[in-house]
Amino acid sequence: MRLKRMSAAVLTVFTLAFSLLATSTIPYVGVSKVEAASTGGYSTATGSTDTAVTVTTLAELQSAFNAGKHHIIIKGNIYGGSQLTTLTFASTSWNNVTIEGASGGGAVLQNIQLKFSGEQLATGTNIENIVIKNITFYGNITDLQNLSGAAIQPGGSGTNYLGLSFRRTSNVWVDHCTIYNTSDDLLVVSKGSDNVTISYCHFYFTTSWLNMNPNPMWNWVGTNQDLASERLAMVIGANKSDSYTYGGGKLHVTMHHNWFGPNMKGRPLMRGFVHLYNNYFDNSSTPSGTNSAGSSQQQYNANQIGSGSVIYSESNYFYKTNQSNQIGLDSSGDSYSFYERNNTYNATTGTSATGASYPGSLPFSYSYSPDAASNVPNLVQANAGPK
Repeated sequence: MRLKRMSAAVLTVFTLAFSLLATSTIPYVGVSKVEAASTGGYSTATGSTDTAVTVTTLAELQSAFNAGKHHIIIKGNIYGGSQLTTLTFASTSWNNVTIEGASGGGAVLQNIQLKFSGEQLATGTNIENIVIKNITFYGNITDLQNLSGAAIQPGGSGTNYLGLSFRRTSNVWVDHCTIYNTSDDLLVVSKGSDNVTISYCHFYFTTSWLNMNPNPMWNWVGTNQDLASERLAMVIGANKSDSYTYGGGKLHVTMHHNWFGPNMKGRPLMRGFVHLYNNYFDNSSTPSGTNSAGSSQQQYNANQIGSGSVIYSESNYFYKTNQSNQIGLDSSGDSYSFYERNNTYNATTGTSATGASYPGSLPFSYSYSPDAASNVPNLVQANAGPK
């Protein structure tokens, strides 16, 4: 899910215009009033009730997938091969799925993407009730450097390689996962997906990725860019038409107690109805200068508030982030709303949009109790990722 970046000049104009737009009225569209389970957010997912099958090799994982197993336990490090492996869950036969790592935190999917894609289903039908937890996803840098041909062109296996992808998928819980060094965004929620909770996860890029050499040129969206600069966290909503306001009131997403960074170039880019609380945005490594391709290493934003979005941000901790909250719209007149309270900004740089005050009545369908922002760095670093 590769999206074209907007120019810094255009984004600056949007940021300066924020004071006029932040209080614009966005129609409130259809939040479900179903009482949430214990995810701390919109998801009530319980996953599979089937007997679990444990897999330790790629062959075993593919066999379990081909057999339609709905509860898969990953044990050890499973390598998807130098050309990458994507498992695509594309029908409602994949409702009610749990894929989780064995206890102890050692479950790894290397060069493997899990893609839940209901795009070919009848209108109004999504894949539902998915739980992904306790797994590390990452890309092998050498393998990615060696990709060529169609793999590094638009729609290729490299340019579309994420850890997790959810398209036309509802009621999803991603919990205690780590995702790093994938060559598209690390995670995507798009195409009318809805009611998603992402909790206690760690998203980052390694110093080896930051400084990779050779640093090949790839084509994500029609122009070449160096691979080392592809350090993007997450997209919620693929474009304006796939947004909360303009796309039918979907994309309700809660992100809490996640660790974004270090070495992140930018994002989450959010076009949904997003509630983010108690997340740690960590730019402690403060990349600077240029990489081996001559591209800037500096972070260009932490949060990007996109077209058709409604964003509630509270009790998050931003550390050394650049342009912590940036307004980046598909078209300059697009609607959005940004509200914030009780966030901490420590040693941040650049220009950051300021959110409007929270309204007195909150439109969330679940109860939650945010931790104090001052406690977030220690709390999140101690608890995010597989256990």
